[in-house]
Amino acid sequence: MARRALDLGAFLRARGHTVALALLQDAVLAAAGHSATPAAAALGTFVAQGVAIYVAAEDLSMRGFSPANLVPGAVAVDDRHLVDLMLAEGTKALGCF
Repeated sequence: MARRALDLGAFLRARGHTVALALLQDAVLAAAGHSATPAAAALGTFVAQGVAIYVAAEDLSMRGFSPANLVPGAVAVDDRHLVDLMLAEGTKALGCF
């Protein structure tokens, strides 16, 4: 699941769009310190490019991880913050399932 979101984010960035990623449900595992995975490597590239990476804190906790386990640059946020981010003026939320 996270791979589709990462591919879409890369596609949009390559076309000059501002991108921020919100990882939900099992996609949070891509940011949970598994540095050997392709998804974690892609997240590192996004962070280096200044892309904001938001991780659903509750989904992270439900999978046995804490914010301390996140790859550098990823930020755990609560559901309310995620909703605020997705509904912010000028923002278009795209989902990948």
